[in-house]
Amino acid sequence: MVPTRRLYQINSSRILQEIRQNRGKIRIAIAEDLDLDRSTITKVVRQLLEYGVVRTTGKFHGKPGVGRMATGLEIDPDFALVLGIEVQTEIFRTVLVNLDGEILHTETCAFEGSDLEKSVTQLIEDQIAKARGTGKPLAGIGIGLSGIVDPYEGVILKSNPLDIHEPLALKKILEKRFSCPVFIENDANCCCWSEKAFRRAPSDRNFLAILGEFRNIDIQNNRISGIAVGLGIVIRDNVLHGDSFTAGEFKSLLYREDDPGRSQFSISDDEAARLPGDTMILDRVFREVAYNISLLVNTLDITRIVIAGDFVRYPEAITAHLDSEINRNWPYPEEKTCSIVFSPDGEQSVSLGAAGLFIQKLFSVPEMTDHIDEPVGLILLDQILHRCLSSSLR
Repeated sequence: MVPTRRLYQINSSRILQEIRQNRGKIRIAIAEDLDLDRSTITKVVRQLLEYGVVRTTGKFHGKPGVGRMATGLEIDPDFALVLGIEVQTEIFRTVLVNLDGEILHTETCAFEGSDLEKSVTQLIEDQIAKARGTGKPLAGIGIGLSGIVDPYEGVILKSNPLDIHEPLALKKILEKRFSCPVFIENDANCCCWSEKAFRRAPSDRNFLAILGEFRNIDIQNNRISGIAVGLGIVIRDNVLHGDSFTAGEFKSLLYREDDPGRSQFSISDDEAARLPGDTMILDRVFREVAYNISLLVNTLDITRIVIAGDFVRYPEAITAHLDSEINRNWPYPEEKTCSIVFSPDGEQSVSLGAAGLFIQKLFSVPEMTDHIDEPVGLILLDQILHRCLSSSLR
């Protein structure tokens, strides 16, 4: 049997999610669609209104054929801000957004690479000061970086680009320092969270995000210039992490083991260093990406591919190669249907996605059991209220 407190957390989170997904919806419609009694709706909505996370939005007809007017509900996007951070080998990218994903401030800062914990702490302190300047509280922080990440514990297990080879419990460190919720995630997965939080299409339950960036790929070894590609995979509307949290780690099937280089592709290090300026090498990379991706698309029945990062600057070439390779790999005479879209987030793809991760968690529903008590929905909202809004971050 589900404990009473857990059931309340679940139902409150369902109501919060329903309001976010259906702006202007009235209480009676929420009760009917969620199969909850009206007294539960009244109690929960009253509390959410008092918190300030929900607000009323004008008058709407309650039901067709009924003349009495009813008050709609919506999330107040300015209830609080969320900080999204991307960690690269040489820079940090940050974004401050409201709960609708509207960007209030962006910044790119240098990262020397010597001490990630110290550098991120200083960066967050600076961004908290920026948030204070808006007059709005900071609800929490999302961080995206390249590497193998346990997103539930917020531990960086390993990152070759960032020279991390022992587990780093960054979430615990930062939450202790700043007394607000923190989520850590792989950078390519952040691109999936951005889609889910801000541009979700109901039919797209299985999609891929391809994050391609031209940057230094190793924080040590003289900061080698090259290309980095990561995959984010969403299956049945869930971001796939894998049992070892390595889902989406990419290395080309055409990689030359007899002539190994530092890139993930069959190109040499000298060729990688000439990217993206050398168009012939660039075209080879795009073809190789498409060759590898085609098997995943057809095997997993992927219906949409989202291109993010620096790759969005090359829509014609990437689309042509993906269409060609996906259909070449497809075993049936009918053409395979898979839409290819390019993220509008530009260089903020990862940082905005990290913020989207936090926002998506805020409007998610806890599991029936609490054996994995991930802070989502009302549980996360309580943390925001008790640990952030009453703190010096306000």
